[in-house]
Amino acid sequence: MTRLDKGIDLTGGRSALSSFLIILGFLFVGFFIGQFVGAIAAFGFAIMNGADVNALMTDPNAIYDAMSLTQVLISQIAYTIIFTFVTPWFYLKVLINRNFSVLSTERKIELIPLAITAVATFTFMLVNSYFIEWNESFKFPEFMAGFEKWAREMEDQLAEATERFTKFENAGEYIFGLIAISILPGIGEEVMFRGVLQNSLHKLSKNKHVAIWVAAFIFGAIHMQFYGLVPRMMLGAVFGYLYVWSGNIWYPIIAHAINNGIGVTLAYTAQFSESEVNLDDTEAIPLYGQIIAAVFFVILMVVFRNQYLRSKSTE
Repeated sequence: MTRLDKGIDLTGGRSALSSFLIILGFLFVGFFIGQFVGAIAAFGFAIMNGADVNALMTDPNAIYDAMSLTQVLISQIAYTIIFTFVTPWFYLKVLINRNFSVLSTERKIELIPLAITAVATFTFMLVNSYFIEWNESFKFPEFMAGFEKWAREMEDQLAEATERFTKFENAGEYIFGLIAISILPGIGEEVMFRGVLQNSLHKLSKNKHVAIWVAAFIFGAIHMQFYGLVPRMMLGAVFGYLYVWSGNIWYPIIAHAINNGIGVTLAYTAQFSESEVNLDDTEAIPLYGQIIAAVFFVILMVVFRNQYLRSKSTE
């Protein structure tokens, strides 16, 4: 494996700063266009199903009541494709004339790092439950009460939407849900945030740790859920280190898809079980369990890192 100590040059002959600002602008424009396209698709499905336009304008969440789960997932796919596939493709192909393949210095997926990636991703879900609980219980000072109210309302709306995404009635909807919620976002978001944004930050800051954590913060913030910002940022940092250490964009893609896929699978299997398993629930995971998971996760990441160190020494 070939590590990314200096990042991958995606400047296209521009300065590192101007390249970063262009990419950041593309990211936000792509996000809002993707949201718009997804909303138009959802609105169109709802109207097609006989929903009242005035009711939809009054209560945005009512749109989901007028849509089938398949239609909801299609609107989500539309957003994902515009934001995380078209946006980075346009920058890479049109502005700097490069292909997606440029994002990996090492294209071979090896068995041991792949197995470590899968187990470490699952283990970190247990560790991340601590950050989820801490973030959800965060209290703002009194002068920020207005922002806190807005953030809580946004969190509730997005939580309700997410719940609707994962109410699968059969295996076909579950598989479609894996594609819409796990596989496509796993590929697209890693290409956008790790492949393009993180490399741009790496060139700008000349420090891989700064690049990883700033990209991870933006990754967490773009989801518009303050009470999920920290755990998403932590997860994004894990993906970032997997990418830098391996030089292969497919390891963070696989980790991302596994993380989302486990959540989708648990939501699906919960419908057939009286006891609901929730890896985000710290009450279901005792403190000693979190500590053991954290130690095991660190060991796995060290072993993964040593894989690329050994490869570099061989080179």
